[in-house]
Parts: sequence; C-alpha cells; structure tokens
Amino acid sequence: MSITIHFLLGFITSFLGTLTPSMLNMTTAKISLTKSKADAIKFAIGVSLVVLIQVYVAILFTKFLRNNPAFVQSLQKIAMVIFAGLSFYFYRESKKQKEATYKERAGNSFVVGLLLSALNMFSIPFYCGVTTALDVAGWLKFSQFNILIFVIGSALGTFTLLAMYASYAKIIQAKAKGLAKNLNLILSILTGVLALFTLLKLWI
Repeated sequence: MSITIHFLLGFITSFLGTLTPSMLNMTTAKISLTKSKADAIKFAIGVSLVVLIQVYVAILFTKFLRNNPAFVQSLQKIAMVIFAGLSFYFYRESKKQKEATYKERAGNSFVVGLLLSALNMFSIPFYCGVTTALDVAGWLKFSQFNILIFVIGSALGTFTLLAMYASYAKIIQAKAKGLAKNLNLILSILTGVLALFTLLKLWI
C-alpha cells in the first residue's frame, strides 16, 4: 500500500505541475506538429529523465531539513513561502492576455529534452514545496525505497502529461491560450490552499 501511495503522490503532483502550458509541454506539442509524434516522445523521455534527478535533489533537500530538528519550523515556513509564491505566479500568469510563442528547437529531440528540462529552474523549487507539504501532512515517508518509488512516479507523471501533449498537439495548440489561463488559475487556487494548509500547521 505504501508503494502505491508514494507512486501515486509522485505521479499526480508531477502530472499537475506539468499540466499548465509552458515551455516544455508546448515544445512537445510543437515538435509533434513540425517533426513527428515519435520525436515528441523522445523529447518527453529526455525531459522525464532530468525530472528524476530534479525530484531526487528536492527530496534530499527536504530530508536534510527534516532530519535537523532546528530546521523543522523553517521547513514549514519554506513550504508556505514557496506555495504562496507559486500561487501568486500562477495567478499572474492566468491574467496575462498575450499569447506566448514557442520556437521549434533544432537537433536531436531527446538531447533537446534533456537540455531544456535541465534549464528549467522552476522544477526543483516546485518539488521542494511539494515534498515539504507532503512531509508536513505525514504522507511522504523518507525510506530509500519510498523515495525511489516517488521519484519514478514523478518522472512517469511528467512523461504521461507530455505524451498527451504530443498526441493531442493540434487541439492543444488551437486552445493553448484558454488552457493556459484556466489551468494557471486552477493551479493558483491549489497552491494557495496548500500554503494556507501549511500556515495552519505552523499555528497548531
């Protein structure tokens, strides 16, 4: 049961975190349209492999703070600040009216996926906030095996979402602006709720 829970936690949080139209998933759609779905899948694999590392680094950081009692309150405050910041970021993005442009990247799609994912500095702070909130809630267990399952779930969650962008590229491209606005608003609400939940945990 613990294995299933940790896999689902990783999968769902990663899937939701990649849901809103962004550089990575819209590039996946663009590659699918301009090259092929197979190239888009290669790109998605490259992105997902980097996510494995990013999630593991985020968990190590959270685990370090958790194992040092003096940092426990700091851990909760960090989670609250991260989620409050994410909530504001997603809300601001939902209000933007200009349509983003996504340039096609030349070269091997798998390598491009690795590089663009590695350049995504938003990922580690996001997963730090997620793992911190899950730890505060008592859902994430820091045994090496559970961490591995969570990391694998996160990578597969990202890959599944990107594969969906590759498969439904034409539909997504046509509706990208509306999707971005609505999904960013939803994510703003979700991260805002997580920030409030963490704040309540500090008071209890």
